[in-house]
Amino acid sequence: MDAQAILHELTHSEGLPREALKAASAQRGEMVPLFLEEIENHLALAPAARAKPTPLFFIFHLLGEWREKAGYRPLARLLRLPRREVDRIFGDGITTTSHRVMAGVFDGDPEPLYDIILDPNAEEFIRAGRCEALAMVTLRGELDRAMAGRFLRDAFMEMRPQAESYVWVGWQSAIAMLGMSDLKILVKKAFDRGFIGNHVLGFEHFEEDLRRGIDHPGEPRLPDHRDSTLFGDTVGELSGWYCFSE
Repeated sequence: MDAQAILHELTHSEGLPREALKAASAQRGEMVPLFLEEIENHLALAPAARAKPTPLFFIFHLLGEWREKAGYRPLARLLRLPRREVDRIFGDGITTTSHRVMAGVFDGDPEPLYDIILDPNAEEFIRAGRCEALAMVTLRGELDRAMAGRFLRDAFMEMRPQAESYVWVGWQSAIAMLGMSDLKILVKKAFDRGFIGNHVLGFEHFEEDLRRGIDHPGEPRLPDHRDSTLFGDTVGELSGWYCFSE
């Protein structure tokens, strides 16, 4: 299958394009620049034109599987598109895989993650996931812990809205994942001020997660959960999604 046929299948397949995904991996060297070009071309379009079918969902996951650092910055820009557009491209991947992909392509510079987290116009679940991606790369030793801690501390004052938003759920999760007990007082203030709705979780849940982060850093919340691991095999992982299953 040649490169153009792969792109066509990734764009127009009604199910999981297994053969195209496998062919892309077999031709990774050729496909990476084409994938990056697809991202840039999409970002350059007017909003109305971006409604057309794209291969970006599968491109995103393949670049994550390949740990392709050249994709880090273009993908970060893609994730800052308006909420409706992000939802159309990524669907359930917003909450289940996007943070794991971004942690996998991380190139050592946290600024693109910071930019998403602090962008009040970015989709709130995307922002929350970037907080967890920040924690993941810190746990992997790819980002200085003190630097991550300073950002999470300063974000308490800098993040908008200073009101209930799911980004605050991701923020407290990152602090718990990193076992940063010195920031516990700020998390308590966030709960007290209603930044994190008690219908989502309570402060006692944060305390449980914080204790786990201190005692078992980097371990998933529950056995067999992938929420804190890097994205793996695209075909293998996406095959389990309801929309791609028989």
